[in-house]
Amino acid sequence: MDATSAASAPLRRLAGVALVLAPVLMFGGMLTSPPQADDSSAGYLASLAADHGLSLLSANLLHYAWVLIALGVPATLTLLRGRRGRNLTATGVALSMFGAIQMSGMLLSDWFTTVMPNTVPLADAVKVFDTVTADPTLAVWRLTGILCGVAMLPLLLAGLARAGVVGWWTVPVILLPFVAAAMLPAVVGAVVALACYAPLVLVGVRLLRRSAADVVRAEALAASAPAT
Repeated sequence: MDATSAASAPLRRLAGVALVLAPVLMFGGMLTSPPQADDSSAGYLASLAADHGLSLLSANLLHYAWVLIALGVPATLTLLRGRRGRNLTATGVALSMFGAIQMSGMLLSDWFTTVMPNTVPLADAVKVFDTVTADPTLAVWRLTGILCGVAMLPLLLAGLARAGVVGWWTVPVILLPFVAAAMLPAVVGAVVALACYAPLVLVGVRLLRRSAADVVRAEALAASAPAT
């Protein structure tokens, strides 16, 4: 068996598990996200402070969902067999990793915003929150996280679709999870979002399949076969 093929199998397996689990954690994070009375800063802070344990459960689940995406997407490049779709996939991988890291880091604020309204008067907590969020560098952090973490996954899947790894239907579907979560009631939105993460799960399953012993053996034989 080719040593390179054998060595890549565990990495593919871990990446496949990561991409299968990430949507599950994202679903749990959305489902446990505390409901807000309104879209104001006070409404947001009050919702987090109302149930400290639930708020931090949601933050942990969302944080690790993004971590799993960042860890899993680089292995998608091993699913490509030729040059078709490689540049598109590589660009999608790089931007998706960057966005996932940005989004994961943003969730640290939940630990502070959950505690503040229960430690100081709500008006003071709102003042601190609004002052911090008004900082332009934080706005750049948030915007790049959203654009790269959410919008660049379709680019990654477009590269995989061009290479024939997945179908083109995956590209528009992966755009929908956050749209569904924002437009639908909490539970319904979380369920629809989970369904819309099916393309990510599919890629994870492809990675798991490519890590199977028979596939690794076939790849090794193909790599060692003399060119004709």
